Amino acid sequence: MKLFKQRFFQLCILTSLGFGLLGCEGEDGLDGTNGLDGIDGQDGQDYTPPEGLFTNKSVLDPLVNISSNFSNVNAYSLISSTDYLPNGFRLVGAQDGAGLLKDGNEYIYVVNAEDDYSVSRIRFDENMRPIKGEWLLNAGVADFARQCSGTMWEAAIHGGSQDFFLSASESIAYDVKAIDPWIETPTPTADFGLDALGEFSWENAVPLPQNSFAGKTVIIGGDDDSSGSEGQVIMYLSENGDADLTNGKIYVLRLKEISDGANGVQTVTANTVYNEGSLDFGMTYDVEFVEIENGASMTKNEMETACTGVFASQFMRVEDVDYQKGSDANGRNVYFAVTGRGPGAGTYNDWGTVYKLNLDATNPLQGQLTQVVSGNTDTNNQDGNLSSLQSPDNICVTENYIYIQEDPNSFSRGHAARIYQTDLEGNNPTAVLDLKIESNLSPTGSTSLSGEFGALIDISDKVGVPDTFILNLQPHYWKSDEFISNNLPHNQGGQIVLLQGLPR
Repeated sequence: MKLFKQRFFQLCILTSLGFGLLGCEGEDGLDGTNGLDGIDGQDGQDYTPPEGLFTNKSVLDPLVNISSNFSNVNAYSLISSTDYLPNGFRLVGAQDGAGLLKDGNEYIYVVNAEDDYSVSRIRFDENMRPIKGEWLLNAGVADFARQCSGTMWEAAIHGGSQDFFLSASESIAYDVKAIDPWIETPTPTADFGLDALGEFSWENAVPLPQNSFAGKTVIIGGDDDSSGSEGQVIMYLSENGDADLTNGKIYVLRLKEISDGANGVQTVTANTVYNEGSLDFGMTYDVEFVEIENGASMTKNEMETACTGVFASQFMRVEDVDYQKGSDANGRNVYFAVTGRGPGAGTYNDWGTVYKLNLDATNPLQGQLTQVVSGNTDTNNQDGNLSSLQSPDNICVTENYIYIQEDPNSFSRGHAARIYQTDLEGNNPTAVLDLKIESNLSPTGSTSLSGEFGALIDISDKVGVPDTFILNLQPHYWKSDEFISNNLPHNQGGQIVLLQGLPR
């Protein structure tokens, strides 16, 4: 029996005037599992992917170009919007945050569909072949929102007795949703909101390992905002055990030190709001987290006022958050990307920055902050280290490396979205891969650079093969009305790929 069927359509440019028709090869293959005829199968046959972990499982090749600096890395497509699984599931809606769980010999992958305000669950077999998909959340929910980055709370790592997928709501609604990845019958319009974490323009909410701060629940989040109090670094802290998501308090980061303007450090002036323009690249500054009293009961606008009221420090759109892997102590090294606002916007961060936040070993409310990557080599403080960087968004931190993923859709330096590798101090930034632009997937044949990356996560330990990662792609140029339905209202396609040989 065929494990899943593929639908693949290709736009063919017929003339220089841009007119095109849908082309096909052979008759449509007939499907015996879900009543849908195959389309464009070679010689009328449904596509059957080969066996083995490191093989393409989708008829569509990986939409990435690997850099010559990483010639030992290979990419394999797992599932694309060209594919239908046996139960009729189709991957749509711009995949962003994700998490993977092992279930016997199979895997459960939970992933946000950002532009469809949704979250899907895909089951893979032992070779990462997709065999079933369903929606755990869709746009029919009352508090629909752009579900951006997300992190799997794994009980074995983060504490408690239950796994949760923490899906961050960036706009429209402004909470973090905790979704059960093991639920037998999905309830895609249920209320999953964690009110105790407060309302921000959440980009991600990342729980730290349970023994990084034993007996405490610590979640670090990014506020992807550029208005009001602008972007905050958020902490949810509970002293009531390592898995308390209801009774903690909300804190935001505040600088205790800033640049003295001469490559030195000085103490801040009390009752003053500072932004990241007051920091020098590569310098380390003392910081603290201050409480937003009664924050759980505030609206998003009230939270903006409260952050200014406690003189929280401002960042130009805090995006993704991750922590160093390898040990409980490493988990106190938190990294976050700040996407910037673009040249000409008149702000203190044009091209984007990445920070290392080292939390005190005994008190998570104290720490030190260092800007370790910056694209601002020719603007703002003009002291950056990566002149090609454009709008860093998602971030993946392993035991030894930082992987920085770009989202150049609002402003760019003229190259497709890229992933960079640096060491843990931001040194030796090197391009890993770029998003591949396939004009045949665009309804207009466009060769524009529109696109970005979603989650990059290390799954080496789960699949038992070192240096294995899974990556989400958002080729925004890939659009089709076929992707639209009532509860999945947008028209974008996407792809999930497996990376073999990426150093961890």
